[in-house]
Amino acid sequence: MFKKTLIAAAVVATTATFGAAASTVSVTAETVGVEYAVGINQITANAVQINPARDYGSGDVITLTYTGATVATMTNASTPAAITPTVTGAGTFATNIEFLKYDGNSIQLLVTNPVSVTAGTDTVTVGGVQLIIGSAADKGLVKVSAAGIVSTVLGAQNVDASTAATYITYAGELATASTDKFNAVVDVEAQRTKFTGAATTDTLVLTNTVAAVGAGRGVTTTGATYTVWGNFSFLDENGDGDLLDAKDGSATSAAGTVAFAADLQSFTVKNTSVLASGTVGIAINAPGTVVIPDQSFMAQADISYTDPAGGTTDLVANTLAKSSAGSWTLNGSKSHVPFLPFGYKYSQSVTISNTSAQTGGVDLVIYTGTGTVSVEGVAIVAGNGVTDISAAIRTAVATAGLSGNLAFDIIVNAPTGNITTTAVYYSREDGDRVRTK
Repeated sequence: MFKKTLIAAAVVATTATFGAAASTVSVTAETVGVEYAVGINQITANAVQINPARDYGSGDVITLTYTGATVATMTNASTPAAITPTVTGAGTFATNIEFLKYDGNSIQLLVTNPVSVTAGTDTVTVGGVQLIIGSAADKGLVKVSAAGIVSTVLGAQNVDASTAATYITYAGELATASTDKFNAVVDVEAQRTKFTGAATTDTLVLTNTVAAVGAGRGVTTTGATYTVWGNFSFLDENGDGDLLDAKDGSATSAAGTVAFAADLQSFTVKNTSVLASGTVGIAINAPGTVVIPDQSFMAQADISYTDPAGGTTDLVANTLAKSSAGSWTLNGSKSHVPFLPFGYKYSQSVTISNTSAQTGGVDLVIYTGTGTVSVEGVAIVAGNGVTDISAAIRTAVATAGLSGNLAFDIIVNAPTGNITTTAVYYSREDGDRVRTK
């Protein structure tokens, strides 16, 4: 019993000694562009130096482990070949260590003869390792660490574990932001054909930036495509379905050629030159003779770059996802009436309360279910009072040749916080009175 206790104590002491040793790992860290990583997919990693902190015996194993990337065992080529890392030693490791095998994301090194380690002198360097980093956008860092596996009376034990050293930090190299969004105010006093100040142009400014990355770990840009979404049908001054007439509005940009979608709900700007960081202005130019709709815009940027893996087709990075690019507002009040029926079975009552001192003209946008009809100057709303515009609305509907179930935007050239719109319809058949606004 006494002898067993002594043996157990010796084993515990030995294990504790193993746990106290800690190797160190060093590698030249680098910053890699995400766009480069996605394109190149597989790289040859910088060499890693391991400085063990304990002695090793013949048959012991030192493992080198990567996290945040996949260790490749075959070359990234049309005819893949097996990769054998280069393993070199200094001091007593010089002729006593060699590559053993891959084990998941670890590389195992075999100690072929006993090594008595002198700190700072005996080192192991592993080069020629290839890493798959194509999923860089989904990962934070690539780290590398080392540990030993030695034989003991308890069997194989993990010892000499190092703290992980950071090898790769990923950075998005290319980015685009909306730094000056569309923000014009449509002037109701100009019948909404111009912006305030008699302007007919509003400009979106996008800013491209290129972040610093390590030498040889970035990309060369070749151009960009910017897409802007909105309702641009108002630019078609005569409604013929294109923007080829002299009186039509337009979108322009010094960055490149503008092309509208067939439905006039979006356009693209293509820049085919090498892209540098800086600003890109995209202007929308109203005709000045048609109603400008208040609306919101979206924008997206896609930057192309040379394939770092040597392919002949450029790759594309989405540097600005479809996101807000600003909006146009009115300098008056806009009330929406979602439902109002017209026909011999119905009568309508629409009133506007104006608590400001400003007298305002009234414009209508009538929603027919298949499109819209704009009618300007249907009525005048006096300040500090209530105005019945029912007859004006019925006249506008009749003049436009409309009937049935309609919806309206009622636009008043008066402060929006002082305008209240009330809409009611009466059914002559059953006497129902329904308020819809």
